[in-house]
This record gives sequence, C-alpha cells and structure tokens, in this order.
Amino acid sequence: MNRKILFSTIAVFTAIACLFAVPSLAQTRPEKQSLDDKEFTIIKDVWRTPAKSQGRTGTCWCFSTTSFLESEAYRLGRGEFNLSEIHTVYYAYPEKADRFIRMHGNNTAGQGGLSHDVFYIAGKYGLVRKADYDGFLPDAEKTHNHSEMYSAFKGLIDGIVDNSRSRPSYNWPNALKGILNAYIGAVPEKINYNGAEMTPKQFADDVLNLPLDDYVEITSYSYMPCCKKGELLIPDNWMHYDDFYNVPIDAYIKIIDHALSNGYSVVFDLDVGAPTFNSSVGQAFVEEDKNGGVVDQKQRDVLFDSWGTQDHHLEHAVGIAKDEKGATWYLVKDSGGTERGPFEGHEYFSENFVRAKVLFIVLHKDGIPADIKARLGID
Repeated sequence: MNRKILFSTIAVFTAIACLFAVPSLAQTRPEKQSLDDKEFTIIKDVWRTPAKSQGRTGTCWCFSTTSFLESEAYRLGRGEFNLSEIHTVYYAYPEKADRFIRMHGNNTAGQGGLSHDVFYIAGKYGLVRKADYDGFLPDAEKTHNHSEMYSAFKGLIDGIVDNSRSRPSYNWPNALKGILNAYIGAVPEKINYNGAEMTPKQFADDVLNLPLDDYVEITSYSYMPCCKKGELLIPDNWMHYDDFYNVPIDAYIKIIDHALSNGYSVVFDLDVGAPTFNSSVGQAFVEEDKNGGVVDQKQRDVLFDSWGTQDHHLEHAVGIAKDEKGATWYLVKDSGGTERGPFEGHEYFSENFVRAKVLFIVLHKDGIPADIKARLGID
C-alpha cells in the first residue's frame, strides 16, 4: 500500500470512529455492557454549557475542546459564552489542505483532530459565538452533517496531488472556500458584541482573552521518555504536535483528580470501541472494575501498542463522583446532545477506564499538582 493510500485509509477510519459517538450510528457497534445498580454521587463539578450534538460529523475534537474553553471563560470571570464549534472547523479545513498538499498527500486530512488544533486556530483566526455563526445554511435542517462536504474536500485535495501533469496552482484555496461556503456558509468577517463591531480575532483576544499558551496536553506511555515532551503517535495528530508531556500512570490520575477537585475541567481523548463504553446508560468501565483489579502502566502500554486502545473520540471531563462502594468515577460531557443517555448527555467513566482508555488529557497548567508541575519544568 503506498503512503498516500495509507494516510487516506487511516483518516477515513478515524473519522468513522468519531462518528460512532453519534446516536444514529449506535446500532453498528457491538452489544453494549453495563454495571448493574450503579449509584453516583457527584463530589465536585465545574460549570459548563449543556451538551451539544456534533451530529453526523467527525468533529468531537472541536466540540469537546470548545466546551472546555467555555468552562475556562467562566472560571476566569469572562462570562457565560456559547461558542461556535463550526467556526473553528471551517478554518481547520484549509490548514489540513495546505499541509496535505505540501506533503504531496503524505499527511492525514480527515474530519478528525485534537485539542491543540482548537487552540492554534483560535489564536490565528479567533472565535465567535454560536449566535454569530452556527454552520447551518438558511432554512437547512439544524443537524450537522459534513459527509458530503468532506467528500468534496477530499476529492479536491486528492485531485490536486494526483494531477501529475502540472504543479499546484494558487487557485485551490478559493475552490476550497467555495466548497465550505456551499455546505456550512461563509464565516463572518465582523461580529457585533455589546454594541461594538469587531473581528473574530478581536473577540477572542479582547473579550475572551483566554490564556491559550497555558493549556497543556499530557499522556502516559512508556515508548516516550518519562517527564519529557514528545509527539503522541496517533492518526489525528495531523499537525505532528510534539509538546505532549509524558508522565507515569499514577501521576496521570493524580493530575486529573487534582484538577477536577480544584475547579479545573479536563479534556479526555479516548477509545470508545469497547463494549464496556455504553453511552445509552452513561457508563464506561473495563473488566478490572468487575474483578477488583487496577490497570497498571504495562497493561495501558500493551493496549496502546497493540491497537487495543485507539484514538476514537474526545469528551470534556467536568466532575468527580463516587459510586455506592466509594470508588472514583469521572463525570464527562459528551457531544451527542442533552437527550443522549440518562444524564443529559453526560457519562460516568471509572478510574480504571481512564487508566486504560484515555490516551491523553488537556487542562490549564495551574490544575497540575505543584510537585508534578515542578518535575515537568512547567512554570
């Protein structure tokens, strides 16, 4: 298989995996399991907007991280905002296309992405509220569906790379803009906020004023040097971001617990392929939760190295809970809308599930315990 076909195949499978988070596709997944008679008591949770649906798109990366930024804006005293995910998605397409074409087709260019994509695009292009831009055409059905748009996008960039009789022209960005505008509408050049006209960049910088450089991504795998930064090798890391901090698994859990206990929310990148991830009942666990075991570093590494843990989905962790036996669970906001599952679009993840199946986390650097922060060299 040549490299271009390989990357295209990976992109398609990753986008499909993220689409599995959409309720309408739930019937294609294996029969789901649950732990009977679970009772959850929330110990600590953070402010967030209601769960919103990504529809039939591979944009969980943006919905989860935008929800995180909404919670950050509230935590930092900026106010309550319902931000537009699709504004960020719009600008991700030309960025992916540019890298794909410059790499002669040897780069991922799927619908998927990761949290740092949101921070990068917000810093470069700005942010807007959903009221300013929702990604729906006038009179269109208010359910996101990017399948045909993505096919048109992929056909365009593949055609540019495959056109061996000439080199790329300077016209393709306009062609891509035409595709995006036709399917999700043109993004606004200016918006109105509290009676003042401003660009999306001004809104992001002057109104939200979020510390984008202070958000860190942390993983826990033995193939990377401990307590150093490196590249997490997963398909949706199309930017080849190499600033993931790597910590031992116990420190990983300590960071999550400390952050949520102190009012900092966290983004989870996770595998939803196991039958023990059951959004219909709002639970995610692993077999160790049945037999009293604890997932250790070796088990986590083996799952990742053997593709038993894959980069499927991103969600927004917003609280800590205890079950009826006193075990720790995490309250996590999904992107299927408030009607999904019994907890208004939220789910509970066991600690073992996080140990085994959450590939990396995102949080503000001040949510990290002081001893771990010092060990990582974070100011």
